[in-house]
Amino acid sequence: MEQEKPDWSDLIAELDRWTAAGQAASLWWRDDDAAAMTPALARLLALSREHRATVHLAAIPARLADNFAAALADEPHVRVLQHGFAHIDHAPPGAGSWELGDHRPREAVLAELAAGRHILSAAVGARFLPVLVPPWTRIAPSLIPHIGQSGLIALSLEGRRQRRFAAPGIATFNAHCDPIRWKGGARFTGTARALDEIVRHLAARRQGEADADEPTGLCTHHLDHDEATWEFVERLLAEVTAHPGARWIDLAGIMTVAA
Repeated sequence: MEQEKPDWSDLIAELDRWTAAGQAASLWWRDDDAAAMTPALARLLALSREHRATVHLAAIPARLADNFAAALADEPHVRVLQHGFAHIDHAPPGAGSWELGDHRPREAVLAELAAGRHILSAAVGARFLPVLVPPWTRIAPSLIPHIGQSGLIALSLEGRRQRRFAAPGIATFNAHCDPIRWKGGARFTGTARALDEIVRHLAARRQGEADADEPTGLCTHHLDHDEATWEFVERLLAEVTAHPGARWIDLAGIMTVAA
């Protein structure tokens, strides 16, 4: 079977258009399912340092290991977001995987989220941003207006945001590219497909077809990367860092603007 030949020209051409317009496209990087220091997380953090790109670790509060906070102590480009509470499915069989669904009393779900926020804030201090990343990217719409009661002020899902605020006081910062194909076992989705997701969102922003102020989001899962996924992420970090028409951002810098 012939291997795919990576073609990064579409991304470079799109970033060139941003440069020609006198702009720099904002991109942000989210990585899900963090809980402990592992060889995979160490590799991810090394990429963050090398390319000076802030990685926003969506951490699972109930699974947080003792070595997690210490591993981040000297990292210059790391933020921590809240990945639900325990990443446990509470839905009945056949309903899909839901931790933040309407299968339990709302008060129970909100209490867990508040407890999770306290765990992460106590563990990593100012590195923690009160942004909720729902496990399996699923959250009951009826729950969203109430997550502020748990001390959370933003939500991160997938795809173009339809509005800047998912509910009053709850800003939205989505991811737009997941380079992993999950069905049949986690594996790299391919350079063409992954880049297309990024380029399409960048172009839509530039052309006024999507919210120009929504940073284009990369979502990775360090525990599930095969070597091809690692190679793609490293190349993407390098290309964006080097291009004058793009920049990796820290969500902390724009959350106050969105509030």
